[in-house]
Amino acid sequence: MEELVAKYLANELNANERTNFESQLIEDEALSLELEAQSMIYELTDRMDSPVFDSESAWAKVDHKTKESKVIGIEKPKYTFIKIAAVLLVVAIAGFLVVENNKTPATDGNQLELISATNEFKEYTLPDGSVVKLNASSILKLASDFGEANRTVSLVGEANFDIIRNENLPFIIQAGNAKVRVLGTSFNLTTNLNQSIELNVTEGSVEFSSIKNEKITEKVVRGEMAMMDKTGESIKKETIKNTNYSGWWTKRFEYENTFLAEVIRDLEDAYRVKIEYNKEISSCPITGTYENKSIKEIIDLIDVTFPTITVTSFKENRIKLEGNGCTN
Repeated sequence: MEELVAKYLANELNANERTNFESQLIEDEALSLELEAQSMIYELTDRMDSPVFDSESAWAKVDHKTKESKVIGIEKPKYTFIKIAAVLLVVAIAGFLVVENNKTPATDGNQLELISATNEFKEYTLPDGSVVKLNASSILKLASDFGEANRTVSLVGEANFDIIRNENLPFIIQAGNAKVRVLGTSFNLTTNLNQSIELNVTEGSVEFSSIKNEKITEKVVRGEMAMMDKTGESIKKETIKNTNYSGWWTKRFEYENTFLAEVIRDLEDAYRVKIEYNKEISSCPITGTYENKSIKEIIDLIDVTFPTITVTSFKENRIKLEGNGCTN
């Protein structure tokens, strides 16, 4: 895994290999963590006047640091070799630089890549002043000359966009089989491998179309959402019914007699967890507002609301609920 990530950062993968790798990032937490660790190494060594990054030299630097360090008494290590090495590198040069949250994006030739880690979202200000919030395990690519001759980006995962208006230079997003074209507006876009693409518009209007078939297009305005099927052959548009699509970054959820199954989908997206539950409780109605609460606090509230529902497991990012009805 570490070698694959190193080759990805060194731009040693062909086009198909890169596409497959980026698709895996969405589903594979371990792979995403490795990418984050090696990206840190890349950035740190690059800032220390290392002009070239390739997989062999990266491994050589990491290996050299680990040989100089004595590690004692580690049982059942939780971290892979590359993550331990990344920590050692950070400690070694902590006095040399400060790594900021909105750091310089990784580069790939003439392309920039903005990446969010597995368990957090990142906010970036693009060269044109537009603001993008990337949900966990998401990637946004843009050309190095973005904002000058073009405002075209590609998205894998989920992002919320606040686009600066520019009548002469439309902002275009390619996501799976979908294309979004705007002059200036706010919206949320979700695209996942082998799933439909969802667009929710909060301000202005958006042109939502298929890359595969240019005749398939819809104008989506404030308060509307649109869903494109995974084949790119149809678009369904309707008024936004679930206003919690932005909960992954606002951490605010409001429900009124909403089925538990729908609430769980929102929580899984916002907190990057997997919640298992049996069919008997899927239609339990939830009414209430959750704001700035942890996933544990919300699950505890659901548990208290329905005495017949029991939290049988809560381990890291996996939760299991069981029950035989919805009596409250």
